[in-house]
Amino acid sequence: MENNGQDENHPKGDTFTVPYLINSSGISPTLARELSNKVNLKTPDGPDAVMGVLNNYGFSKIQVAKLVEKHPLVLVAKAENTLLPKLEFLRSIGVSNTDMPKILIANYTILLRSLEKFLIPRFEILRCVLRGDGEVVRALKNTPFGFTCGDTVNDLVPNIELLKQCGVPQASVSYLMMHAGVLAYWEHSKFVETVNTAKEFGFNPLRLNFIVGIEMLLTKSKATWESRFEIYERWGWDREIALQAFRKFPGVVKLSEETFTKKMSFLVKEMGYSSKGIAEYPLVLVYNLEKRIIPRFSVIKILKSKGLVEKNVQFSLIVCITEEIFLERFAVNFQKVLPQLAHVYNSFIDKQTVI
Repeated sequence: MENNGQDENHPKGDTFTVPYLINSSGISPTLARELSNKVNLKTPDGPDAVMGVLNNYGFSKIQVAKLVEKHPLVLVAKAENTLLPKLEFLRSIGVSNTDMPKILIANYTILLRSLEKFLIPRFEILRCVLRGDGEVVRALKNTPFGFTCGDTVNDLVPNIELLKQCGVPQASVSYLMMHAGVLAYWEHSKFVETVNTAKEFGFNPLRLNFIVGIEMLLTKSKATWESRFEIYERWGWDREIALQAFRKFPGVVKLSEETFTKKMSFLVKEMGYSSKGIAEYPLVLVYNLEKRIIPRFSVIKILKSKGLVEKNVQFSLIVCITEEIFLERFAVNFQKVLPQLAHVYNSFIDKQTVI
């Protein structure tokens, strides 16, 4: 006789919870038993009402299961009085049914906050920081935790005010909130210190890279920075050259010692490029070594050896253009004299080898 997911070792009072979770959400029996320790359902009326509300706001059965797994107590929420008003509020500010489940699964604590005392006041603050409801929704989509984490009064508002005092344009402020919103809630004293460091490093507050630089400075420890400078120095980048590279492309600091060394070794030792020349265009280092840097630069080396391209081909023309354009420009255009070049290029990608 089928036991509907019941376990003879499971407490008798929870015999409804386990089969309900399995049948209504598609949750596995093992997870259902685990969640039943956190929520005890007596009848289907309450959870069914919750399921109905969630379905009306874009939740699929799989998404309901994900939300329940992270926040099982949602099933005992008062669907009409507690859950529905929050979902209605999110929809009213422009959150679509497509984005609603993604946001709430990523940050279910939104459902735990008071609508009147927390969610609406925080929305109003974010609306003042950003340029209208649309940007608030984008910030909510990209960094859901930014909507509930941090201190708006003591950190967020002073941090944004500091940026504006430095001349940072609204477009850059919006970029920060919509792409790295958690950073805007950083402890104000640390944020001030980081902004000052960014200026000392030579970042221009009027440019977007000022914000990206702040992001890198906030998320990397001082020890990490010093170790990076040591690595760069081994490749002929003194501190000023390293800072120049960092200002041009802050993301270069994300590269590990191993990755940075492999890419520099190939470009400098194998391809013969100047280390300082790479510092002038550090973006080249962000691309995949085996799938883009090695195949493309190896083809350029062949063309240079035949005198078919200039020796100082710009990095941007080698790595930044699309696959189709690269093949057209550096393989198809030379198929009369080097008919196998496209095949050679593809072999580099397939075999991940270097000539």
